[in-house]
Amino acid sequence: MPGGNASGIGARRTRPGEGRAACGVEDTRVASRVYVIELTADAGRRRDPRIPWVYVGSSARDPEIRFAQHRRGYKSARLVKRFALRLRPDLYEDLPSFRGSRAAQAAEAERARDLAATGFIAHCDGTSYGRDGGFWDEWDDERLALAGTHADAAAAELLESSFSPLSDLDCARLLHGERGFWTDGYIDRADPPPAYGLLSHVRLDALVRRVEALRARCTMASASSSAASGA
Repeated sequence: MPGGNASGIGARRTRPGEGRAACGVEDTRVASRVYVIELTADAGRRRDPRIPWVYVGSSARDPEIRFAQHRRGYKSARLVKRFALRLRPDLYEDLPSFRGSRAAQAAEAERARDLAATGFIAHCDGTSYGRDGGFWDEWDDERLALAGTHADAAAAELLESSFSPLSDLDCARLLHGERGFWTDGYIDRADPPPAYGLLSHVRLDALVRRVEALRARCTMASASSSAASGA
């Protein structure tokens, strides 16, 4: 009978947005996020031994789910499947979600270039930005503030897990990934805490100021708590 199946029996339902995609029109109702995955030291030669290779991608899925997919090899570049180490929310959570994959893909490429300008080798969509070397600029206080929650958490981890009390400067040096026998008094170099070297792409003086501010807030909170309990 001409005209197709009027009853709809046996007909395949069109998924939301599928008809738009078939017409070459992007469905901007789906939000996508940029994510960054740190790769292990085996991924390739680093520009600076302290600053790792990273992979920058985007997906409509939650970054944790997409990371697990990469590890399984689902729609994953070989480089990421082999060397994925951990998500780096400190390098992407300042970005908003994007309506549509095209905007997200443009943002991921821009973030990869930004990270390459900070010393990383950032792999994105078949291109390894920063691999050819060149100079880079470390994050300053203003840029660090965009990842302030993660910076504070990393500093707090080092202050709490250190073998002996840390000065603000030495805490900042550990965040910066500085090496030497002096670190043995604070961490196990063979198995350092995750925060060690996490902010190796940030200016040391900016890290010192961040640690100082964190310690000052902690001191004030402790004093307020003591005053309240003694009232």
